[in-house]
Amino acid sequence: MNAPVTSLRSKATLSALDAQRLLDAFPSAVVVFGPEGEIVAANRRAEHLLAAPVATVIGQSPDGAFRLFRERAERIATAEQARFVQPFGSLWYLVESFPLAAGAQSLRAIVATDITDMKSAEFEIRESEARLEEATRIAQLGTYKFYWDTGKIHWSAQVYAIHGMLPGAVITSERYRDIVHPDDCELFDRTHQDQLDGKPIRGVEYRIIRKDGAVRWLRKDARVLFDADGEPYATFGTCQDITEAKQHEQELKSLLRRNTILYEALDASPIGVGVVTTDSESPEFFYVNAEFERLTGHNTSSLSEHGIDTLTPGGELGAGWARVVQTLRASVSGAFELTCLRRDGGQFLAQIEIAPVRDHPGRDATVFVLNLRDITVDRQRADSLLQSQKMEALGQLSGGVAHEINNLLQPMLALSDLGQDIADKDPAKVRKYFEVIASSGRKARDVVRQVLTFARRDAPQLAPYPIADLVGDALHLLHSGLPPGIHLTPTLACGDAHAVVNPTQVSQVVLNLVTNAADAMDGEGEVALALTEVDLDQVTAAQLTLAPGRWIRLSVTDKGCGMDAYTLSRIFEPFFTTKLAGRGTGLGLSVVYSIVAGWGGALKVDSEVDKGTNAMVYIPLATDG
Repeated sequence: MNAPVTSLRSKATLSALDAQRLLDAFPSAVVVFGPEGEIVAANRRAEHLLAAPVATVIGQSPDGAFRLFRERAERIATAEQARFVQPFGSLWYLVESFPLAAGAQSLRAIVATDITDMKSAEFEIRESEARLEEATRIAQLGTYKFYWDTGKIHWSAQVYAIHGMLPGAVITSERYRDIVHPDDCELFDRTHQDQLDGKPIRGVEYRIIRKDGAVRWLRKDARVLFDADGEPYATFGTCQDITEAKQHEQELKSLLRRNTILYEALDASPIGVGVVTTDSESPEFFYVNAEFERLTGHNTSSLSEHGIDTLTPGGELGAGWARVVQTLRASVSGAFELTCLRRDGGQFLAQIEIAPVRDHPGRDATVFVLNLRDITVDRQRADSLLQSQKMEALGQLSGGVAHEINNLLQPMLALSDLGQDIADKDPAKVRKYFEVIASSGRKARDVVRQVLTFARRDAPQLAPYPIADLVGDALHLLHSGLPPGIHLTPTLACGDAHAVVNPTQVSQVVLNLVTNAADAMDGEGEVALALTEVDLDQVTAAQLTLAPGRWIRLSVTDKGCGMDAYTLSRIFEPFFTTKLAGRGTGLGLSVVYSIVAGWGGALKVDSEVDKGTNAMVYIPLATDG
């Protein structure tokens, strides 16, 4: 640019034609202005900036870009010249304004050079630098330069930010060592010596303690710099804050360790545990623990093909497994007792509990925990315990039953003897004797049948029964076995309501509760038994862990010695009893609790010392369907 301008100044006294040729030879747009600001001369490159041909603008004030250039030049021009960069439209120009000596005239030239490409390159460099700076900020990565001879360190702005320092602070190796974590000073010293020895640094990680007390993890990488003579003189490197990455790494290690412990704990669990997913068409096993494998003979691989169906026996024994699948599909919890099929074809009675694993409240679960236990032996023991308790109750009733049968046998024997004496004399009276004998025999048969039914060892089957009739039969069996001083007052006020129960179990529940009430009053007093329909509200039902709605309540109330809080807290424990040795096994209420739970009901006992006890059994009503 300077050479053409010099040429323009030296040729100012040339002829107008020569001057125009000289202007047209310029690679830039040139306009020469007179003392009044009028255009004296311009070259062809200036036409597009003047928005008109040169011939039409001579003697005129400029328009277009040169009007803008001249106004700005006049504001900043000195006696010699002005120089500035000015955009116009989508282009950028380097504008130079300087005076010209042309005899007595005072002229000024303005030269505009298109530097758009240069500015675009400059913008790209600046944008690249900005992106690089932003990238280093996001990555928390900075650069540094360590001069070996002076020991001084030059940091980029990001390195200062990483160390929590203000830019421009003077840093030396000695001062820097003061902020290195004490446990990492030895590593820092070795790294520093390696740099002095001209060795590259790769992936060195250490900690610093910033002025604000924060401990940060840094990663350093560096290479050696050489001067023009090929001699090493400094180290150039990068410094990155990797604290978050270290924290994530530690969290991942903790998570892996926690998962390892979890898997080990699950494998050590005495309960079979399986994880079931419902993402596919049929429920699949994602994981099973060691106990699950031992119980079923299956591992995750052998279960993967058919899922739940692998454990389902054929025929009626497998029908209940449909409820398991239905529970999984409904994304709810459930508990079942089902026959489970082993891999070798064997079967066992299993208790299965299902719990959904929800990743978000209110959203249906697709992952479930399935607990599996072999309860075959437990069920056998429970049945044996139940039978033992039944026989204990029967033993308590045996005296009364024997007395009642004896009362029925006496008229049968006496009338038989009398009937033989008058058989020929009074046939009509003999017929009446036979009617009494037959009636007494039927009553004795009913008593024996009730006793046999109660004592029979059979698997309880639940079905809808008229609950008032069952309770009445139990009271009839019980009546003769109560102590003479106990007055039993029954109130059966539920009409013909049907309940889902087992008849033998109903007798056992009634006998246990009434016998306990009689024992609590030491054989003297009134026992009130009431059978009614009740409507449980939300609060009461929740306290009993039942569904709100209509239920049948069987309550047995006495005014005996009652129980304190400690005794009340243990009444459902097997073999716990407050009776004297030899007078009870402590199985009564435990068995009642087990029976009622098997019905899907609840047992609640309220008691107060010296005021009495009220035992309430909530029994499910049979639905119309």
